[in-house]
Amino acid sequence: MNIDIKNLPDQNMFQLVKSLELVSARVLDSVIKSGQLASSATPEMQMLFEQWTECIGGAIADAAEKEGAIVPDKLAQEIGVTPATVISLSLALHRMGKIKITEIKASPSDGANTEICGCLK
Repeated sequence: MNIDIKNLPDQNMFQLVKSLELVSARVLDSVIKSGQLASSATPEMQMLFEQWTECIGGAIADAAEKEGAIVPDKLAQEIGVTPATVISLSLALHRMGKIKITEIKASPSDGANTEICGCLK
């Protein structure tokens, strides 16, 4: 669904409305999730999250040390997370000084936003 905001009168209004519905749904979903996470940020939940990030972070640091590189798709599949999680935690580990990111390689993608729920597409 491609909406050209420069030429709205010529656009299919159904597509425009559908696009606005999806944007509204994404915003509402984000607000709801933020509220749910904030209300459940008990000490136990925070401790579990920290343990989870230490475990996943440890796997990332180990891969960096043993292989000299982190391949997000491969490592994500091995440890059961998404490549976006591997990349995010790698950056966090870099900022904490636990690993040093010395190179970033990238290739063209299919254009799909991997962090948007499939139900909103």
